Amino acid sequence: MPDAVKKVYLIHGWGANRHVFDDLMPRLPATWPVSAVDLPGHGDAPFVQPFDIEAAADAVAAQIDAPADILGWSLGGLVALYLAARHPDKVRSLCLTASFARLTAAEDYPEGLAAPALGKTVGAFRSDYAKHIKQFLQLQLLHTPDAAEIIGRILPDLARCGTPSALHEALDAAERADARHLLDKIDVPVLLVFGGKDAITPPRMGEYLHRRLKGSRLVVMEKAAHAPFLSHAEAFAALYRDFVEGV
Repeated sequence: MPDAVKKVYLIHGWGANRHVFDDLMPRLPATWPVSAVDLPGHGDAPFVQPFDIEAAADAVAAQIDAPADILGWSLGGLVALYLAARHPDKVRSLCLTASFARLTAAEDYPEGLAAPALGKTVGAFRSDYAKHIKQFLQLQLLHTPDAAEIIGRILPDLARCGTPSALHEALDAAERADARHLLDKIDVPVLLVFGGKDAITPPRMGEYLHRRLKGSRLVVMEKAAHAPFLSHAEAFAALYRDFVEGV
């Protein structure tokens, strides 16, 4: 339905907030109503313990009044999967970027991360968030010409990461979550965008989702890492615009 009204909701990843999309939003068509939401306990959103993926999906669904195009990054993509499965009437399309159905490896899921690798990745953020979120952005934007400008624009708001207990509980919830049983229930167009250099959610996680989500399209941006919408903003925005326009 190319002529349908586009209403886009952006869901951020762990340890971030809605401002991580501040550079992407102006690149989307001005005629699209676009909302970036804060997950519970992140940014300005209140936190009621414990952090729960299903409850987070329900909280986003409560903000949606008509079938919408949902873009989820990392943990936000996991929330988007639960949103699409629990509230199919609220979802017109899904874009999952650098995301996962399950984060940790299992005997029947070799695509996941080994626990030591995961612990090393997130341990730094737990010890000094403000320092490491800046380093994370610098690494993601290493070869981006206007990296300093982008970081300067989004870092002050992004550094307000939310409630420390919420961050810890959200990470624990992500490590425990397993949405593989939901994938067969999702029946909307799906765009999967992964970074070829992503060590947090490597492309093999996208390949797994692609096999399980019927009719999905997988795009691997070979030179991107864990935040393709930041490091390759214009290419990502063009890809997403074309996808949504074609739904």
